[in-house]
Amino acid sequence: MKNIGIVNYHYSNHNYGAVLQAAALHCYVNKELGYQSEHINFMPKGVKVKWQAKLKSQVKATLMDLGLKEKKITHNSFVNPEIFQEFRDQWLPTSAKTFHTFDELSQADLPYSHAIVGSDQVWRPSYTGNSSLVYFLAFLNAGVKKISYAASFGNDYWELGAEDTAKIASEIKSFDAISVRESSGVDICNNTFAVNAEHVLDPTLLVGRGLFDDIIGDKPSDDAADIVYYKLDINSDFESFINNASASLNFTEKNIYYYSKGRSNYYRSVDSWLRNIRESKLVITDSFHCVCFAILFEVPFVYYPNDNRGLTRLESLLSLLDLTHHIYRGDVNPVELTKELMKIDYVQVNKKLVELRSSSVKFLADALA
Repeated sequence: MKNIGIVNYHYSNHNYGAVLQAAALHCYVNKELGYQSEHINFMPKGVKVKWQAKLKSQVKATLMDLGLKEKKITHNSFVNPEIFQEFRDQWLPTSAKTFHTFDELSQADLPYSHAIVGSDQVWRPSYTGNSSLVYFLAFLNAGVKKISYAASFGNDYWELGAEDTAKIASEIKSFDAISVRESSGVDICNNTFAVNAEHVLDPTLLVGRGLFDDIIGDKPSDDAADIVYYKLDINSDFESFINNASASLNFTEKNIYYYSKGRSNYYRSVDSWLRNIRESKLVITDSFHCVCFAILFEVPFVYYPNDNRGLTRLESLLSLLDLTHHIYRGDVNPVELTKELMKIDYVQVNKKLVELRSSSVKFLADALA
């Protein structure tokens, strides 16, 4: 039996897309391809384990409620990050041992015949920092088959200089099969590292809707809204966009990232986050994966770009589906834009997805064969 280890950002305590794409890849490898897989529980230093996160969140909530801690919306301001661990406990098997450094991984007696890195922006050094070599699977012993599935560089350019690039190049050339999530990633692999790569779908789109309906389950809706929006750094321009869309369409609106109670902010559970998308009439977001779920649940959407995250990821996906006009570029009246974008022919979108899914399935099945 092949035993497959997976490496990505499964450990995130704030990113719904990160944990859901990780669950999607695990589910596809196990249930559709029939192999045994788990996520290698690599958590870079600074990531809190479950009990630490819960204890810290309880203290933080108390301080906020007493007015002793400033209420500022950042990843560190939420008081219940343990909801992501609760999701992992149910949907995302991980290795028994937790690793925090490259050396710990390279010295471990890992049982895997194959390893997959991806999806998500695992090949973006500004995100991985000192752990970059982990995400190029440099810790593995010779003989382990190395695969990337839908790895993303995050940008349409490579971020590092010549010396670091040479180190990465020696590692990426040891891969047995390489696929990336964006068309620009194919170019980076070819031009920077002189390796071939295939362009494949994100795991959420690979596995399809069924897994996510299962995650949502039969729980009743918790105050569904017509417009749902998902964005951490909300500014006045974004608020104006939401308000105009809501007024012009006569729609209710809801922030699905978090809710507030007293002076404290709480993440919504992962299943609730998905349910809100599925039951909405319009999704407005700057998140790649939130767009993926809008597409899977056949909900109209607007992608509201975030300059810090870049457009490459969404432009690549939406160009494949003829949906790039759903990117708001600031040059169209938001009211007219949202009215026009309510019309999506999901029959045609799904036909394109079937074709794209077929080539992605073939890549992964062949790589693991």
